[in-house]
Amino acid sequence: SSVRKPIIGGNWKCNPKTLAEATALLSEWKSVSFDKRKIDVYVCPMMPHLLKVKPVMQKMGISACAQNCSKTAEGAFTGEVSVGQLAGARVDWTLVGHSERRAKYGESDQDVADKVEKALAAGLK
Repeated sequence: SSVRKPIIGGNWKCNPKTLAEATALLSEWKSVSFDKRKIDVYVCPMMPHLLKVKPVMQKMGISACAQNCSKTAEGAFTGEVSVGQLAGARVDWTLVGHSERRAKYGESDQDVADKVEKALAAGLK
C-alpha cells in the first residue's frame, strides 16, 4: 500500500483586502522552506488574486488553490467558476465543502459531491 503524501493548506477566505497586501504577505514567506517530495502545501487566495499570486507561490513550492468551484460547467452561471476554467488556468487544487459554504450558502452534501466529481474529472486535486 502507498502512503499518502501529507497536505498542509491555508484558506485566506476574503483576505487580504488588496492584491498589494497579498503580495506583501507572500514576500514575508520567502524564507520558508519545506521538502516538496514529502509534503504538498497549498494556499487558497480569494479569486480576484488567485492568478496574480499563483506564480509567486509556485516559485516557493506552494500550490495556489481556488476557494471554490461551480457544480455546473461553463455557461450562463453568473459569479461561478467552472472546474474546466480552473484547469485551463492551470490551477491544480480547489477547496470544496467548506463549512462556511455549507452554513452560509446552503450547500448540501449533494452539491459538494457534484463539485468533487467534476473537480476530479477535470484533474483537480
